[in-house]
Amino acid sequence: MRSVRLCVLSSGSGGNSLWVDAGATRILIDAGLPLRETARRCKGAGLDVRDLTDVFLTHEHADHSHAAGILGVRVHATRGTMRSLRDPPPEELRFAVRAGVAVRLAGLTVTPVALPHDACEPVAYVVDDGATRAAVLTDLGSVTAGVVRALRDLDALILEMNHDVQMLLEGPYPWSLKQRIRGGRGHLSNEQGACLLESILHGGLRHLVLAHLSEHNNSEKHARKAAEGVLAKHGSHAKVCIGSQGRALDPVLLEPSRAVPLRKARQLALFG
Repeated sequence: MRSVRLCVLSSGSGGNSLWVDAGATRILIDAGLPLRETARRCKGAGLDVRDLTDVFLTHEHADHSHAAGILGVRVHATRGTMRSLRDPPPEELRFAVRAGVAVRLAGLTVTPVALPHDACEPVAYVVDDGATRAAVLTDLGSVTAGVVRALRDLDALILEMNHDVQMLLEGPYPWSLKQRIRGGRGHLSNEQGACLLESILHGGLRHLVLAHLSEHNNSEKHARKAAEGVLAKHGSHAKVCIGSQGRALDPVLLEPSRAVPLRKARQLALFG
């Protein structure tokens, strides 16, 4: 049985990158690290950056797109993102994507999902090999109905839990930046991330990575408490990891498995 391998190479404001491979396809979702550091982290995780076939960008901010133009592989991004890149790839390596329209590669389907964020046409991505599904969801300030629909029946989820609201309000950032982060096009708080997790949680979710934690406005303890509270409430045995800015996480192998029932969740009101 074919399987999908995931490896969070980096997560945070200093650079974001997720390795995904299935069959003959090996992609990065975001390329926010310098090329040399990307190669180093891949090697440490038993991967080889030279095997890459494609890069998918969520948006143009440098912590997600820094090395995209120099990796020498096909780069997929929305037209808005591609236009906004500081250092775009050569024209022959640019491939436009559109939210809701799947990109089919050898052994893997990648579907962009529209997000509310202060970037030009940002998206999340769901990857699917026909037997397992995973998603990377960071850099959004609020949760839409479309996001919830896209995240159903996942085996693995990389989920933004950017800040603890109290830490943000009491922290060193200027008020304008605090308002931007908390706004509907900013970043998800631990509470918002936990609420979204509860709305899409099912018995087949086996891996949860808490991502894009703020260095100044959050802590692993706060983020983990919020997520694990939801999992415990519903009897989920999903494994929780924290995405790191300083090192790659151990690769995760996704293989088809039978979902187990969870305790019934209450109805949630994530959006109007």
